[in-house]
Amino acid sequence: MDSGSNLAYGSATSLIEALIEFEQELEANRHSLSFDLGLIMEQGRAPRYMATPPDVIPFAHAGVDGIHYGFLTDFGLEKDLSQAPIVCVSPVDWTGVWVVARHLQDFLSVVYTENSSLKRYYASGADYSGHAGQRPPQAVDERTAFVRECFRERFGILPIQDMAAYIDSLRTERKQNEVAPTLNGLGIQAPSSLKRSSSIESDFLNVTEPFLWEQQGEAVRDLFRSGSREARLAFIRDAQTRHLFTHSALRAFVTGQLRLMGLSEAATYLEESYYTVIPDTIESRLTP
Repeated sequence: MDSGSNLAYGSATSLIEALIEFEQELEANRHSLSFDLGLIMEQGRAPRYMATPPDVIPFAHAGVDGIHYGFLTDFGLEKDLSQAPIVCVSPVDWTGVWVVARHLQDFLSVVYTENSSLKRYYASGADYSGHAGQRPPQAVDERTAFVRECFRERFGILPIQDMAAYIDSLRTERKQNEVAPTLNGLGIQAPSSLKRSSSIESDFLNVTEPFLWEQQGEAVRDLFRSGSREARLAFIRDAQTRHLFTHSALRAFVTGQLRLMGLSEAATYLEESYYTVIPDTIESRLTP
């Protein structure tokens, strides 16, 4: 069964639609969610980049450098999109992708409180505080203050009191539930019943360049024949981080394996990341 087929989209879809409606209302009154809060909602099926993980469903972008935001389903582990972590994907950043909020409602709080944290990776709260301390105070003009207040009231937003502590908690919680590390830092998550073990670690396949399918393909096939699910998913994350899916033979093999693993939606998304896709309707953006 496709992992995506069991996703609960309802409340997440309603909130996304409410954000789009709010953006349209602002624009009708010569205001802007984009200009004043740095958030541009996708009006159709969101484009994907080579850096967009196959288990991420984009819903908005920053309007600069291809930076976009999406729901992280953790390869089907998260069934309720309203509770799925929100990630930033930055195609031009060496980090590539990182968690910015616990879920969609928290994401709105981050947008309201300090949206610069959405476009730059901070390894820790101290890292954030160090950079924040170097920035001169930003004056908020009357127009922006008005939009921010409307945003806060419309969506019942509670400001984040300590952004540094919030960033630390995101990093800590992610690591606590990690059963396999990955180069991009997202790791592979698993139910609490599955703990990290040496047997999983022994399955790992190092991802290196240059990659030649004729020479390294057999090792990849062995991994997907006998390796743990976590090791296979870790390889997929690392192969994407190393841009190995530009190799068509590897990409075709992995998309086929994702479908065999019951992750056909992720397989489709991986293919879309390497091809131009015509935008679809708004309703299809968050539905499988």
